[in-house]
Amino acid sequence: MIVITLMFLGFSVYEWNFLRQRNRKLKTKWIIAGAYLFAYVYVMIVFAYKALPSPNKLIEFVFMH
Repeated sequence: MIVITLMFLGFSVYEWNFLRQRNRKLKTKWIIAGAYLFAYVYVMIVFAYKALPSPNKLIEFVFMH
């Protein structure tokens, strides 16, 4: 989890510098920050709950029964 966090932190810093150097609007920065936050939370949830059934099994259950 620490490696994933460090990777996201590195990507975020790189992206923030890119947006700052090109004078992007604040709205763009919020959108990018929100996307990174959503992706980070999603990856952490998937990593933390590996034992949960996969979405494929859910789809199979819905359509087979």
